[in-house]
Amino acid sequence: MRKNLIKTINALMSPLGAKIVRRNYCGEPPLFAMDAMLQRLARRGCPIKTVVDIGASDGKWSLMCMQHFPEASYLAVEPLVERQPSLQCKKLSFPNFDYALCVAGAVDGQDVNLNVTPDFDGSTVDAASSASARTCVTRTIDSLLKERGLAGPYLLKFDTHGYEIPILSGASRTLAETTGIILETYNFQIASTAVRFPGMCSHMETLGFRVADIADPMLRTRDEIFWQMDVLFLKAEEDVFQHQRYDY
Repeated sequence: MRKNLIKTINALMSPLGAKIVRRNYCGEPPLFAMDAMLQRLARRGCPIKTVVDIGASDGKWSLMCMQHFPEASYLAVEPLVERQPSLQCKKLSFPNFDYALCVAGAVDGQDVNLNVTPDFDGSTVDAASSASARTCVTRTIDSLLKERGLAGPYLLKFDTHGYEIPILSGASRTLAETTGIILETYNFQIASTAVRFPGMCSHMETLGFRVADIADPMLRTRDEIFWQMDVLFLKAEEDVFQHQRYDY
């Protein structure tokens, strides 16, 4: 009976992109789960007025983040029209949630190839087009936030499969008011524009951000080699980086 009840509830919540799942922990989430990293960020009291979910898919991550930053405004940026029904449903359900159907990029109005995977989740922008490629137009994060009147301080989340550098280039004004950046980084050259984990850390330091936390490290299936993880970058001038010792 309990299983049937859960199935019924999940069917009702499906349009919102939410479902009940069995947790493998009690109380606090696992140390390196995304939920735990957001929890730690919220405990630090970092000021965040707007959250920008870049590569938002169906918006589930935004709803998770909303549990920790309920007063913030949320903008989901997602290029796949297949995700619009879920995003529209969330917009109707949460007054602080909005979305933009476009590729975030370096300039407004540039045509790019979006290689679409069967599961949609692995889709990526790449100069080398595939049989499943479609043309999408880019928008900069700076212009999207300006036209919607969404003010900082900002938290940016990237799930963009190697297209991070162009997006950061189109967010120069936004970065000046950004508290933190959660960025999915990779240990392999997954696209022509991709920068591997060590290079991405160096690039972020040139932008004034340093590694502060990690979440969801993943090993490659074929050989259990480090594949990717989400990295939280905070402004380099944050107090946490002034302490050089392990023990406080």
